[in-house]
Amino acid sequence: MALDWLRREGDSSNTNIGIVLLLMLFVFVGPSVLPSLLARTIPFIDEGIPCTRLRQAEDRANHQSLIGRSTRNPLNLRLVVGDVPLSQDGELLIRLIIENNTIGSVPIVFDERQIIVGDDPASSGFGLIFNPPTGLSTGGFRQTQGNFIPEASIRILGPRQRCVHRISFPGSVLPPSLLNGTTTVQAYYRINTSGAFAQGAGIYPDQGLAIIAGGFITSPPVTIPAPASNAP
Repeated sequence: MALDWLRREGDSSNTNIGIVLLLMLFVFVGPSVLPSLLARTIPFIDEGIPCTRLRQAEDRANHQSLIGRSTRNPLNLRLVVGDVPLSQDGELLIRLIIENNTIGSVPIVFDERQIIVGDDPASSGFGLIFNPPTGLSTGGFRQTQGNFIPEASIRILGPRQRCVHRISFPGSVLPPSLLNGTTTVQAYYRINTSGAFAQGAGIYPDQGLAIIAGGFITSPPVTIPAPASNAP
């Protein structure tokens, strides 16, 4: 009986130690490493919430983060490229990961219908650049914008928050040049305006969109892998 009691006490202690270690893992590793680790381990899990579910901007003339307004270059962009399909029935999936590396909330111009392939210097938003060009299209379209961005096209990325947007291309439209394992792709974000308000519209003189030095950033390029049947 005494041995059984000691064994139960030992099991309880081990459980408590395990819980403490898990909490330490979430606190010290979780915010930066754990989401990407889970995404790599479990295919249907993303590193963050869908970018379309980010909070939409409201009344930017009077409601902004002072830290977010003062920050510069708060965004990290990264792409995760899936396997190239072996048949026309499959799809090439590219995940765009947008991360705010500061403790302030920052606005981004994001509309899933306006994510394009290639750059349009006259408009602001996200896109993909293939090298060499592939002729692929997301079906997105961006109009030339003025100094004011509609709030429906502005999302708020919270402190240390990341979001994920999935872009897929059907196997039936992939060009043969994409299948040799030498094409690269990278994401970009362009912002051409601070989002000026009419004078006296509110507390802030603009929408606080000018958070990128030079107005243009890119992710590291990623090589699109050749299909398994074509791999050396």
